[in-house]
Amino acid sequence: MLKFKKYLSASLIWLLLTAGEAVAIVPTPKPQKPVCRLEVQNAHLSTTLQRHRDLRVVKVNVSSICNVEQTKVLITLEIHKKGEFGDHVYGPFTNKQSTESSSGLIVKLQDKYITCINRNLTYWFGVAFSKAFIAGRWQYARATQSSEIEPLACGT
Repeated sequence: MLKFKKYLSASLIWLLLTAGEAVAIVPTPKPQKPVCRLEVQNAHLSTTLQRHRDLRVVKVNVSSICNVEQTKVLITLEIHKKGEFGDHVYGPFTNKQSTESSSGLIVKLQDKYITCINRNLTYWFGVAFSKAFIAGRWQYARATQSSEIEPLACGT
């Protein structure tokens, strides 16, 4: 009986080990982000402006990200509010195109916002596009939208 138990446990271990090899878990590859891209954050209420300047505002930040030097970057942002009869568009807003603030691997537009008049629940999102001088040529990023349309207590 002892011999049978050893054989059974050895067989069971072998079966478990070989079964683990047969069922290999292959991770799904993440989609690759383009080497140069425009990222539009979701709309949000600015805690910094609320804390330091006592302003209640909805804000959308945008970044132009590239793995090579980009210069003369011009980011254009529109902040959209969903409406009953169509979107209300605020903007366009642009960044300063001076050489210091519009060059580098990452160029940001973070100081554009809409002031809240009341606390009515409203749906907000951002749409941005850009152009940049990269490797001796003008490159254009088509309209890119925030990934989510955010409900915020900020009516206008």
